[in-house]
Amino acid sequence: MTEIKKYIGFADFEFTCGSAMYRLRSEMLSVGIVICDSSYNIAERFYATSKPNRFPKLSKQCRELTHLSQEEISASPDSSNVLEEAVRLMDKYGISELWVWGNFDKPGLQSDIRQHRNFGKDCGSICRIYNAVRDIQAEMVRRMDLPQAVNIKELASAFGYVPDTGSFHNAMNDAMALYTIHKAVFTTDFRNRPEFTALVENRLEKMRQAKALQEEKRREKAFSVPLSPEEQALFDGLDDKKRKRFIYLRFRIIAAIEKYPAAEEFVYIVFEDSRKIKIFPKEKFDPKRCPGVSDIHIFRKSELSDFIIKKCVL
Repeated sequence: MTEIKKYIGFADFEFTCGSAMYRLRSEMLSVGIVICDSSYNIAERFYATSKPNRFPKLSKQCRELTHLSQEEISASPDSSNVLEEAVRLMDKYGISELWVWGNFDKPGLQSDIRQHRNFGKDCGSICRIYNAVRDIQAEMVRRMDLPQAVNIKELASAFGYVPDTGSFHNAMNDAMALYTIHKAVFTTDFRNRPEFTALVENRLEKMRQAKALQEEKRREKAFSVPLSPEEQALFDGLDDKKRKRFIYLRFRIIAAIEKYPAAEEFVYIVFEDSRKIKIFPKEKFDPKRCPGVSDIHIFRKSELSDFIIKKCVL
């Protein structure tokens, strides 16, 4: 009996970019697909470029980011024709999903579909690929116990991937990078790889630095308005945890007052589900637009000190 192998598809897409080509008007420039079996033996690779309909001329940002040339794109077929081959490959290997890294590919394809419809062109193959694309970044980040998402270049490099030709932000190279990451995570002791542990520690250190910087900025804003004697006495008697709450609350209120200098009365709202705080002028308050509220108070700008003492004593 012939062995039936399950195949996996890794993909990446590059799209038009630049000031005029925001996300809702992007079009496909290139696609890279890597198909492998369950043992990560590569069965086939596919790469092609395509010519946009709305923005056929590449922006400077696009050229610098993707290293694609105008001559190459101008001589390319329509993305619908290009993705017909991608659909054929999916059917050939019995693949129902194409795995990508990050949340840009699906909106990019959706925008390309929209442009094809605007130009009265067939977009069946683009729709098929759009429906097959699945972002696996979040689940891979969890599996690797990463403190936050990491760009594919940084992560693939930690697993020893170097493009054969060109650089990252090339659809084939990025598809190969995702294949390399997935293979390393599921077939190696990647957590003990020095490059990976260094990447994690580097990311943790960056997060610590960013948090410290954020807290310092909050503190500066919180104390940009002098404390009243009563506030100072309260602050001096608080422990570290309660001091952080005092600073955060004062920061949020002062930021709201600075944002709306003409307002005299403000609404303070805490939502039940996330303990999220919102502070804005009373005239902008609409109870119907604030469901799930656990705490609400109205205070005058002149009552800043008394209100903060009241909230921090509770």
